[in-house]
Amino acid sequence: MLTSIIIAYYLQQFSQPISLPHRTDQSPRHIQSVHPRGRLTVEADAAGSVSVPPGAQRVEMLRLILTADCSGDVNINTISVQRRGLGANSDIMSVYVVQRGRRITRARSIARKDGSVDLNVRRFRIPACQVEEVTILADFSPDASLAGEHRFALRAIEAAGSTVRINQRIAARATARRTSGRAVGQIAVEYLRLTRRVRFGARQIVSRFTLQADSRDNHLVRAITFTNNGSASEADLQNLYIGFRNRRISTLIPQMRGDTVRIEFDPPFFLKKNHKLKFSLRADVRASRSHTIQFVVEEPADVEATPVVGR
Repeated sequence: MLTSIIIAYYLQQFSQPISLPHRTDQSPRHIQSVHPRGRLTVEADAAGSVSVPPGAQRVEMLRLILTADCSGDVNINTISVQRRGLGANSDIMSVYVVQRGRRITRARSIARKDGSVDLNVRRFRIPACQVEEVTILADFSPDASLAGEHRFALRAIEAAGSTVRINQRIAARATARRTSGRAVGQIAVEYLRLTRRVRFGARQIVSRFTLQADSRDNHLVRAITFTNNGSASEADLQNLYIGFRNRRISTLIPQMRGDTVRIEFDPPFFLKKNHKLKFSLRADVRASRSHTIQFVVEEPADVEATPVVGR
């Protein structure tokens, strides 16, 4: 009897499984599921000090160098910036982000009192181990107050599932954009009705429009970005270009990128003040009739032009 009790005690005290201290799962699958994927480093540099005339468009305010490490791609959703300086928020009509000459956000006004604005980015991914550069541009109001000072600082970047580190050079007053001089001239866009239905085939006219310069300045028009509000996709329209008086006056673009296409004039087109000229947008149509086409110039600064003085 005593022997049985001793054996039972031994089994209970010394034969139980050893309980090891908890250890975090370090398997690759666990790390990918728990930890953020991709790390982004941002270098934010304010633009140098320069005078800006009222009405100026596509004025560089902030340059961002975005570096993704090699742990994964980084998808950027929102870039948040803040206007600072002695000027009024209303002096700036809109703010937007441009990558490689292409606008990747909608233009937004500065509606908040603190000067902050969130710019929602569309289709912007930085591959692992790659570096991209974007610029924050602003369009100034023709009625902007003279001697106003404006600079931008980066507040935050929201990148889904990725960690973000921002290294920012704080802009001093000396680097602010100061409004001065007379207001520059503006260009107006007007859409014309198509004279015939768009058909399947090469060099079809998919849009007709006019450009009209006001009485202030001549302009060199360098590029136009068109946005298709219809359902036609990238492969539906190919070899897009701008025509003028039955000849091509722009580069030939193989297809849209998403719903937009940026076309450069080759060479830049000289538009005289007080002149109104007709143009066409042509493309090889590969879409069925169920796909619709409605090209517009979504933002005023999508007409990229430089005022010409003394010509």
